[in-house]
Amino acid sequence: MIDANAFVAATPGEVARQLGDAIHLWRMPWQREQGRAPLLAVLADYLQVDAASLRLETGEHGKPHLPNAHPLRFNWSHSGEFALLALARDADPGVDIEQPREGVRTQELADRFFAPAEARTLAGLSESARDASFLRLWSAKEAVLKALGHGLSFGLERIEFVFGDDGWLPDRFDPEAGAAQEWQMLSIRAAAGYTGALAWYGFSRRVQAWSLAR
Repeated sequence: MIDANAFVAATPGEVARQLGDAIHLWRMPWQREQGRAPLLAVLADYLQVDAASLRLETGEHGKPHLPNAHPLRFNWSHSGEFALLALARDADPGVDIEQPREGVRTQELADRFFAPAEARTLAGLSESARDASFLRLWSAKEAVLKALGHGLSFGLERIEFVFGDDGWLPDRFDPEAGAAQEWQMLSIRAAAGYTGALAWYGFSRRVQAWSLAR
């Protein structure tokens, strides 16, 4: 778990050289009218270029990336007033952040889109616990799909999690997604009321959490 207190105030230029084989997770304030500007600003600092010169390409399923198979990989997500950005070298991170919304029929969504065992687990929880647990599971699935470079059309039920003492953990994944036990997962509480997740395939990496210094 990465909670709000884990994010250390810094500027990207100060810490970019520390990346190595770690994953850098950035929390930043975000407003819809900003679009990708905060993302481009951080990427530019890591690459030591002018943000205006950056050009991103888009994968088959809409995931942005740097051109020419650049070793710096990234993924970002925004919800409400915050965005999260994950960066790594030679690994594809997936990150998701969610702000709860009222009126969401979580059990209906789980029955329709999740694996049957996941839906049954959620059905056994109290309503308040179910809504929170649903959002954590949704975020974990989103993070995996984004790391894969796929959208929701891949099928949320094809990446199945099991609920345990440490929350939702990878259990059975479609072979196209790779072996579930090879996935690394961290839940994120970026701010009060927000749920998030970070995922990547491969060996365990150190995660450093940063927030943009004002």
